[in-house]
Amino acid sequence: MLPTYPESRRRAFARNLLRNGLGLTRGENLLVETWSATLPWAINLTAEARTIGARPLLSVKDEPTYWRSVTEGATSQIGRVGDHEWAAISASDVYVYLYGPLDTVREESLPQAAVRRAESNNHELMRVLQKHGVRTARWDLGRTSELWAKRYGVGLRTWREELISASLIDPQAMRRAGRPIGQKLETGHTATITHPNGTSLALRLARRHAKLDDGVIDQEDLRSGNVIMVVPSGVTSVTPAESYAEGTFVSNATGVLYAGNRETPLTPGRWVFEDGGLVGYDRARAGKELGQALSDLGNPRVPPGQISVGLNPRISRIPLLFDQERGAITFEMGRNAPMGGRNRSPRLMAYLPLRGGSLEVDGEPLVRRGELVTG
Repeated sequence: MLPTYPESRRRAFARNLLRNGLGLTRGENLLVETWSATLPWAINLTAEARTIGARPLLSVKDEPTYWRSVTEGATSQIGRVGDHEWAAISASDVYVYLYGPLDTVREESLPQAAVRRAESNNHELMRVLQKHGVRTARWDLGRTSELWAKRYGVGLRTWREELISASLIDPQAMRRAGRPIGQKLETGHTATITHPNGTSLALRLARRHAKLDDGVIDQEDLRSGNVIMVVPSGVTSVTPAESYAEGTFVSNATGVLYAGNRETPLTPGRWVFEDGGLVGYDRARAGKELGQALSDLGNPRVPPGQISVGLNPRISRIPLLFDQERGAITFEMGRNAPMGGRNRSPRLMAYLPLRGGSLEVDGEPLVRRGELVTG
């Protein structure tokens, strides 16, 4: 079970997300989908929508009933979405999904066939959201568990507190900080990441669009196909040229490895690049998981994938959102096509963040010793 949070915090969350983040207005349709653990938060979202003058619809997934259906029902029915649910999503102007289930231990014990079926509609959901321009936000308080907290080395209470407080940030402040950084990453030629810990990595920029996740989905985002955001937000990123990476990147914060259908925490480690590909890594630290994944894929050449700068001042310990800590520089390698790059192989993505580092574009500092130079 989740703790009981004050009504004032739930109302503040709903107000900031709907008004400042998603721009819900009078007469618009709001769909809120929640699991039972986060129902109190969903109720506040619908109440705020009524205050705005919008038309909310609440859909609830009861977790005990879900697990009963998984145990007693046919595997073929897992993940099935009816036409009426697709119709509700298509007819919505704004869609908020409070993610679940909360029992991640039980979820991880499911057979792979059931997991694949549960995730089988992800591509169709994205297609429908983009087709109809549905402004969408996902929030993961209902996924916080002791298992994952231990896995990522964070206190469960701290994780949950940051998920809430970082979602109450006025997104305009992150927008003001992130836009000039994104512009430099789009128009620059070279990027250099340095740190006294031995990091010195040179990359080439490819004049590609820099994505800004600032906690707002507006018309500009919709025109670019950016219809969904994870809350809390706060990062600007770009995919560099995949053909060039020279030097060493030494992380000092936990990252993530995605290989196949697996998501594995990566402890801080050292990556060495030459001629645009990974040639060495710290086998004593982050190397075990990475080495196994590379071996399974036939030890392919792994190019640079993405660089990003964090913008949210209230993030420091949230699993999978480490890259959004204000001033953090994150380097990702491997497959980057989902982020706007050109690399589809190998089917591996890994990223490690760097705190206290510096980032320069064409010799101009954007981040200096962990502090944003602009914004």
